[in-house]
Amino acid sequence: MLSDTDIKQQIEERKNNSAKGILIDPFEEKYLTPVGYDLRVGTKGFSWKKKCEIDIEKERGIEIEPNDTVIIETLESVSLSKEVGATIHAMVSKAVLYGLSHISTTIDPGWTGKLLISVSNYRDSSVMLRFRDSFCTVCFYQMESESIATLGRPVDRDDIWERLLEIAKEERDRQIKEIQIKKGKEKAEDRIRIGLMVAFILLASFIGLQISFKDAALGASLAAFLAVVSPSIIELLKPK
Repeated sequence: MLSDTDIKQQIEERKNNSAKGILIDPFEEKYLTPVGYDLRVGTKGFSWKKKCEIDIEKERGIEIEPNDTVIIETLESVSLSKEVGATIHAMVSKAVLYGLSHISTTIDPGWTGKLLISVSNYRDSSVMLRFRDSFCTVCFYQMESESIATLGRPVDRDDIWERLLEIAKEERDRQIKEIQIKKGKEKAEDRIRIGLMVAFILLASFIGLQISFKDAALGASLAAFLAVVSPSIIELLKPK
């Protein structure tokens, strides 16, 4: 693992040789830690609960609602030589005091670009991460031998971001379709209830008239009975 001194040496080495060392852009020495560098909240994010992209810079931050998971793009772009790898970890202040999830991900040797960090909120209240606030720490490691595997991944993982938005759209469309189907069923049930109410009223009226012609007293009794039970039956047939 590289210390803050080692990291500064690696940064200097990159200035002299683009195939060596580490590049952190933008770099501010105050964010160096004894074992790494604190990465900051970048310009864009994504909320799984809202299923939409968030302009963090415009909003001046990103709100993480209870039980929501957000994706945050780091402000910094990191570039590693084939001799350096890295891991990303949650900051204690964010995990313990804010109730945010731990972070565990890797950066391959030879990587160049910004990073996408997934953060969940386990609290029962919202948490706000401000634009440019530090929220996770990257730790660097010197490889015993140079990596030879080819990454073949787009810079800044634009492929993941685009797929993320596609999945969110698919889920929104499915939810809208489910709501429309539910509303359609409710409307159909309402029409059936109304039809039954009308049929009951017409049938009761017809029977009452037939009986009244034959026996006025019995007709009056039936009318009184229907007057008592009809509101209850109609109430049962009303849309819920």
